[in-house]
Amino acid sequence: MAAADVEEDVRSEGPIPVAEPPRLRTGRYWRELFFGRLLPAVFFSLFLVRYLLTFWESLHSVHRPFDYLFVLQQLLALAYFTMLVVLYSTRLPARGTDHRFAVVLIAFTGTFSAMAASFLPGGGRHDLLVIPADIMATAGLAYAVWGLAYLRRSFSIVPEARRLVTGGPYAFSRHPVYLGEIITALGINLATAGWPSALAVLYFVLCELLRMRWEEGVLSRAFPNDYPAYANRVPRYAPNPFKALT
Repeated sequence: MAAADVEEDVRSEGPIPVAEPPRLRTGRYWRELFFGRLLPAVFFSLFLVRYLLTFWESLHSVHRPFDYLFVLQQLLALAYFTMLVVLYSTRLPARGTDHRFAVVLIAFTGTFSAMAASFLPGGGRHDLLVIPADIMATAGLAYAVWGLAYLRRSFSIVPEARRLVTGGPYAFSRHPVYLGEIITALGINLATAGWPSALAVLYFVLCELLRMRWEEGVLSRAFPNDYPAYANRVPRYAPNPFKALT
């Protein structure tokens, strides 16, 4: 083909599109990446490793039938923190937030107080409460994991709105993850809690109740056409399956 033919073909195809320059990442993007994804994922990974080791040890310490309950509890805890790491790393962009200083402070300190409660000085082991405590903690973890399975990439510590979830446990209670976490914290500390850990759990419960209120405000603003009807239909705290099925 001659050079003239090449030039004619190029002209017939029109101007060659010029690639757009890549967009520069803003400071907000990097802050969200570090504080909103990377840092929480690394933090929860520490607990993931801890419960992985605890689960492995529990498998080799089964001597009685109720020991299997403790194994199940550790497996659920392992699943819970695995989901937190994955969900924080891949969560959706927020459609609404409440980042007031007091809200952020209470959300994070409340979460850490529940985790720290089991490390605080205890009041001694109450053998009669061990089995009820394990049942309570296992049930709470199962409910929280079920809630996370439906919440998926919308999870956050600070009150935020990403999408409106109404299926699964959210058809029975508006805050199944919070409710499951409260039951778990009470169960884990029931048989061994001293005054320091009891106060930490009480602070955690109060923070969870505040987070419920603040989160509902965020969701109402983000989904004004859908959330009020959902809130009127589904209880805030304890599940009510009879109401959900009507």
